[in-house]
Amino acid sequence: MPLTSLEEVRARRSASIWTKIHPLFALGQLLAFFISVGLLVAYFFGRVPFGLVHAWVMTKIGLMVGAVITGALWEKDVFGHYWFAPEFFVEDVMTVNVFILQVAYVLMAYTHPEKLNMILWVLGIAYFVYIGNVAQYIVRTANMQKKPNPAALQIAA
Repeated sequence: MPLTSLEEVRARRSASIWTKIHPLFALGQLLAFFISVGLLVAYFFGRVPFGLVHAWVMTKIGLMVGAVITGALWEKDVFGHYWFAPEFFVEDVMTVNVFILQVAYVLMAYTHPEKLNMILWVLGIAYFVYIGNVAQYIVRTANMQKKPNPAALQIAA
């Protein structure tokens, strides 16, 4: 049954337990991102070992996995799809890109730890795409606060 009103969307969001849980992972991931970026800068200035940076990157990735899972469960509760609901297609594509790049970082870090320059490039690209993902989420949230788009409420059952 397609969603036809903002009230129906709000009712489904309110009824979903994931509405409360998902932000904990998303905000935790953002906090871990800022900490790891700060540590990365400190690493470049010779202040901290790369192992500390890596630990925080892995923390961020763990929180991202939690955010992806809880986000998919929330999307299913609200829009009827675990992934790529029409209302969240762009967000899901961005998330998949971030996820792939983070997996590439993990694979590089564990299979080729001697190639630190390459690992840092992969991390930089992953973080750049993550910033884009966060930015589009903020813009979308701000736009949703202003005026709902009735066309975006339609989904296939």
